[in-house]
Formats: sequence, structure tokens, C-alpha cells
Amino acid sequence: MNKFSKKTLIFLSAAVLFSACSKEEEQKRQMPPQPVSTIIAQSENIPLHFSYPAQLVSDYDAFIKPQVSGVIIEKFFEAGQKVKKGDKLFLIEPDKFEANVNMAYGKALNARANYENANKEFKRNKILIEKKAISQKEFDTSLANYNSSKANLTSARAELQNARIDLAYTEVKAPFDGMVGDALINIGTYVNASSTELVRITNLNPIYADFYISDTDKLKLKRNIDSGKWELDNLKANFKLNGIDVEGNLTFIDSVIDAKSGSVKAKAVFDNQNGTLLPGIFTTITSQGFIQKDGFKVPQIAILRNQEEIYVYTLVNGEVVKTPIKVVYQTNDYAVVSSGLKNGDKIIMNNFKKIRPGSKVSEMGSK
Repeated sequence: MNKFSKKTLIFLSAAVLFSACSKEEEQKRQMPPQPVSTIIAQSENIPLHFSYPAQLVSDYDAFIKPQVSGVIIEKFFEAGQKVKKGDKLFLIEPDKFEANVNMAYGKALNARANYENANKEFKRNKILIEKKAISQKEFDTSLANYNSSKANLTSARAELQNARIDLAYTEVKAPFDGMVGDALINIGTYVNASSTELVRITNLNPIYADFYISDTDKLKLKRNIDSGKWELDNLKANFKLNGIDVEGNLTFIDSVIDAKSGSVKAKAVFDNQNGTLLPGIFTTITSQGFIQKDGFKVPQIAILRNQEEIYVYTLVNGEVVKTPIKVVYQTNDYAVVSSGLKNGDKIIMNNFKKIRPGSKVSEMGSK
């Protein structure tokens, strides 16, 4: 084959290839618009909820210790019994404390008599000193006796009061309503004041749930409430126990972030009249009552992301438009958008692999 023939063949091959590419490009340009489904953006007040690990606790849970030392001579409860504030739990042998009260009472009577005598003498001498019928030394002595007897009377009365208090402490009483555990000592045991543990008492109604929220959630909560984007309405808390919903109230969110854990303590309270909720149970608390004002609820399937931004595709005049959005809250099913959308926007829900910004699409239906 001569050189001319070779050139002709190459030219013809290139022409055929160019013609094929041109036809392919023409076909692409003539491809029909891709079908998509859309939803209509509509702003609304959207309730938000947050879930955190929690533990049930009692705000009144204490080991009872005696206020006086002595021998336990009686026990007034059974393990697991419910008691009211002021109910007797134990009796410490009261004999010596009764004797102390009697002794202190005698001292108080004696001090009272000395005071009355000194008071009368001081009043007489006060009149006599004005008439110059006694020396200044005699008057000063009567004044000193009066002040001393008055101080002794005050001290004697205080001793009597302390003795009576100690006698009252021989009856160990429940400091609050609750349920008592098993006695930690036996009748006949000698107990020491403020050191021997007698029994544990726990208040079960109401019962509380302690939990911690992250510092980012706390800051987000404060920022959105301060800006007016979120509002609070009837704050509630709930969890499930053996498949049953338990509802209570969110009562406390601390304002201080723990530097070590990077979290903020919170507390919820629950009615527990039937006593089924016990301290120590671990659960997951869901808090409710936070409202996103004028937000847009967008299904997660419509949310797109890249390294720079979060966005959705919207349909404008038959073409795909990339619309950046700000997500302030999300679940597995949906995201709450605070900005980037407006009422009436058509959000594309599917066919993302075949469309891009500027693509012509056909709307198959909207919700």
C-alpha cells in the first residue's frame, strides 16, 4: 500500500470516529429529563427530643447512725418496711440519760434559787447605795454575785436542755419517709454515737434520674434559646422500664460544665407511689419540651453532604439547584433545618446519581 493510500485510510478512520463521537454527544444532549420526586418545604414549630444514659437515684438515701452511745434494747421495724418521718426505729437504753436529766434538773433548780437570792440582794443594795447607806465595795460584791448567779442559771438550763436532747436521742427515729433495709446491728449491741451504722433508709417517692449532657449540646441549647430559635414548653422526661413508658418532669440542667468530663449534670423526677422504680437502675432518659420555631423537617434521604457543606437539591424551573442548608437537629429519620430553605421550595428526594446542578429533570410527584 502506497503512502497516499495509508493517509487516505487514516483520514477515513478519523472521520468515522469523529462522526461516532458527535452522534454520542448529540444523543446525550437529546436525553430526556431524569424523573425525580419532590416534597414541598413548609416551616413549622418542630418538637425536639434528646436521649442520654441515666441512673435512677434517691435524693434521700442515708445510713442512720445514733446520736448517743449505749446498748440497743429494742427494734421497731421489719426489713423492707415503709416508714414515715418520725417513726421509731430503735431504742437505746435510756436509764442513764433519764438520770442525767434529773441531775441537770436539780442543778437548774439550785441555780434558780441562788439567782433569785442574789437578785433580791442586788436590788436592796442598789437602793442603799443611792442613800449612801452601804459602801461601794459591798454594792460591787452584790452586783458580782448577781451576775455570777445569772450566768450559772443560764449554764444549768443549757445542761438540762442537752440532757433532755440526749434522752430524746435514745429513740432513734426515721429522718424522712422511706423504706428501711435490714438492721445492721442486733438487739443488745453497744453502739457508738455518730459512728455505728444502724440501718439504711431510702426515700423511693419521688425518685430521680441523674444524667449528663455533652457540653456541645448544652451550648447549642443555650445559644438557640437565647436567640429565640428554640423555646421551652412543658419540659418532660421519660424512659421505658420492662416495656412500660414512665413519664416525669425535667427539673434541672446545671449551668456549669465539668472540666474533666466535658458534660453538664441534669436531673428528672418521677412519681413512684407503687415503689416499682428502684435506685441504681440504669436506663435511657428522653427529654422533651424543646421546640424549634419555624424550622423545616427534611427526610434524611434528601440530605447531601460534602467536605465543605450540607445541602439539598431543589427544583427550580425544571432544573436542579444546589441549596446549602443549616441543620440544627437530626434523628435517624429526619433533620431539622433552620436556614437555607423557604416555604414552597421543592426538595428533590431521589435519583441523585443521575442528576447534578443544572440538570433538566421531570417532576414525578410531590408531597
